[in-house]
Amino acid sequence: MADPRRHFSYAPDNIPWIDRHDHHPNIGFVHIVELPNMLWHREVKSGHMASAVGGKKTGRPRSLHEHDIIAAALAEGLTEATMPSIARRLGVSHSALYRYYADRDALLLECVGTAVDSMQWPSDDEPWRDILRSVGNVMWEMLGRYTGLAETMLTLSGTPPQIVSRASALTEALTKQGFSTRDAMLAIDFIGDLTLTTFVNMARLDAPLDDGGTTRDRVRQEWEQPGVLAEALQDDSTWFGRGWLDDKVEILLDGLAHRVQAAS
Repeated sequence: MADPRRHFSYAPDNIPWIDRHDHHPNIGFVHIVELPNMLWHREVKSGHMASAVGGKKTGRPRSLHEHDIIAAALAEGLTEATMPSIARRLGVSHSALYRYYADRDALLLECVGTAVDSMQWPSDDEPWRDILRSVGNVMWEMLGRYTGLAETMLTLSGTPPQIVSRASALTEALTKQGFSTRDAMLAIDFIGDLTLTTFVNMARLDAPLDDGGTTRDRVRQEWEQPGVLAEALQDDSTWFGRGWLDDKVEILLDGLAHRVQAAS
């Protein structure tokens, strides 16, 4: 196929272009060539070419949608993702992204919400202990699936509506099984915070040290002194995988059982 840039003396060879066809509601079938910040429409049946240049805004690029931007940001890794890096992944100018999101924080908020919606959360009719265990399990899976999600959730300046909606549904499910509204919300918040911070802390242990080994090796050596601590910390499960997360959750559940029983 001939290079469409041959029609434009001011379109250098090193500028990427997109060549496609579309249907315009007013002029019919059109041939579209997109270059950064410029959009040309050529009407195939008449050979007429119209150029939207000279400062006239062309609106959002037809080939770019919010879900494309969110997917690119999640693929980039949320802690590393910047508007320019996401734009490069999509093959567009980073200024085009600001037509969809006011800033990086606004985009990250949508990314976290999308991650939450992508998971299979526990059913409302499960026993309350199973619901809370599942919340921790699903969160752990989600944090592992999306690189940088845990760190982003800890620093996010806002709460995605998907999290609010999910917390509301879980709170209602627990209140139907004897929880006060406050205790239900506290339980969900506790599980969420515990899972989030444990995930970040366990990942931090993998960090390499300049003199060899990992942070895990150094911290383990610091804690495993002779005596009672060495006995408590000698199990590898303390230092790998989910650490003590599951044990901590079970202690929480046992405590909640006493509160629910006392309230009934």
